[in-house]
Amino acid sequence: MSKKDAYIEKAQAQIDEFTAQIDLLNAKIEKQVADQKIEAQKQLDKMEANLKKAQARLLEISDSAEDSWEDMATRFETLAEEVGESVKKFWSVNK
Repeated sequence: MSKKDAYIEKAQAQIDEFTAQIDLLNAKIEKQVADQKIEAQKQLDKMEANLKKAQARLLEISDSAEDSWEDMATRFETLAEEVGESVKKFWSVNK
């Protein structure tokens, strides 16, 4: 084997090794992205559930008697604050 052929063989082995490492990194990135999507969907589902609860509370307030709506309004505001904080946190983590 000539010196040139040996060099080409060595260089090709390096390229093959780098290709394998890059493929492994791509697989890890794809897994991380998939994991992040799953976590993001869980967070979105929770926010949507809390939003539905807040909508239900608002409906209760509008249907309630004049003397009992303030207690319901407090519960609504707590839920609304939770939803708002969840959305802010989600956006700050998922920029």
